[in-house]
Amino acid sequence: MRRFFAVARVLMALALVVAVAAQLRVSLRFWIDRGDQALAVDVANFFSYFTMQTSLFHAVVFALGAWFLLARRGADPGWLGALRAAATTYTVTTGVVYNALLRGLPQEPGLEQPWADEILHSIVPVCALLDWLLAPGRSPVRWRTVGWIAVYPVLWVVYTMVRGPFVLDEGTGDPWWYPYPFLDPMASAGGYGSVAVWVAVLAVAITAMAAVLVGISRWRTRPADDQHGDDHGDDGGDDGGDDGGDDGGDDGGERSR
Repeated sequence: MRRFFAVARVLMALALVVAVAAQLRVSLRFWIDRGDQALAVDVANFFSYFTMQTSLFHAVVFALGAWFLLARRGADPGWLGALRAAATTYTVTTGVVYNALLRGLPQEPGLEQPWADEILHSIVPVCALLDWLLAPGRSPVRWRTVGWIAVYPVLWVVYTMVRGPFVLDEGTGDPWWYPYPFLDPMASAGGYGSVAVWVAVLAVAITAMAAVLVGISRWRTRPADDQHGDDHGDDGGDDGGDDGGDDGGDDGGERSR
């Protein structure tokens, strides 16, 4: 079981990196063909998307999680559980927001990369949730982690709103650029008030998602699933060799706790 989920995490990490790289390659070609003068700004914009940042973060967390599944037995260290909770929160929330609000929006011709979008916004979010629910080794995550998980999205929103008015959108010619339409105060009659409402809604959604995932970790902790199976197999061999001696029985009892 540990090997299965380790392989799955490696595949998910690779899928995320490949999808982001493919989308960047297509975007670079599009910007060059369009005649953009500030490619460095275009690249900065690309990596300013919440999806791109969190996808690369989750790729690293997937890789760490795979290594721990193969390198050790029992529960994950607490810091890894917190990182996995954060990455899963961001990835699942991104998938929900994309499919609820952004999927139907048209893209500029030449920027479409449907398979990469599906990996980033549908396939990996579902797999990440299944990994959180079913993978062995999960340790209970502290409730205060929910607050820490909310810190990064808040910082990202601040960065986005402070940077946006000073970035030229070479596609439209507008002297501002925001990664998502619901964060663009110029795209709504409500201006910054409308943006504030969306930020509040997303903050609640992220916090709720984090709380649910942390609650699941505390309710259905799987501290040593595979260790029990492996150790019992070893104990059976040892106990058989010792003809069911008391020491073997005591050892088995200790490990079962």
